[in-house]
Amino acid sequence: SSIVEFLTTYTMFDGVDFDWEYPGGGGLASNSVSPNDGENYALLLEDVREHLDVLEDQTGRTYEISVASPAGYDKIANFNLPGLTPYVDYYNLMAYDFHGTWENTTGHQAAFTADPDGYDIKSAVNAYLDAGVPREKIVLGAPLYTRGWSGVADGGDGGYDEAASGGAPGTFEKGVYDYKDLLAQVQDPDSGWQLYWDDVAQASYVYNAELDLFSSFETPTS
Repeated sequence: SSIVEFLTTYTMFDGVDFDWEYPGGGGLASNSVSPNDGENYALLLEDVREHLDVLEDQTGRTYEISVASPAGYDKIANFNLPGLTPYVDYYNLMAYDFHGTWENTTGHQAAFTADPDGYDIKSAVNAYLDAGVPREKIVLGAPLYTRGWSGVADGGDGGYDEAASGGAPGTFEKGVYDYKDLLAQVQDPDSGWQLYWDDVAQASYVYNAELDLFSSFETPTS
């Protein structure tokens, strides 16, 4: 009812986006979790859809439901994609944060494919398709920030899959660079940053041998 009231009051909006991270667990440790989360999520969206259908009849407008949705297979398993899909117009697939400084080893934040643990874009999209989600309902998210580690040895391939001592200095916080910030550094020939390409994962990354820093990094190719 509050969603309908909001859309009726603020008529510049034409829908609502849900961001539950995550049904069945995997989000903040303080979140409440139930094995019924996926089923209850579908019931919630069904109820909202019914209310929006009534509002459409009243206004002659179209109102959509979008969902911020997980890309990790362990979270997808509890997301109840078959139950949600009849009521969802777009899944905003969070195809990033596959790896970060919560881990002690460097990795790609948004590899396209071939992650040893299945944390990559191709695996995520295929999981949605296998669950019956129509292709036209999947919106692929891409990061405009990076995940960076400190205390990383070169290891022969620019610090990829190497042990780290912590997060890189970052822009907003340790371990996270704003993309334009790190881009400016990479484009500075005196900064010490070197761009690398992983042809297996179809992902780029950067490494600074002078500072022992590694970071994920998006390029037009990736």
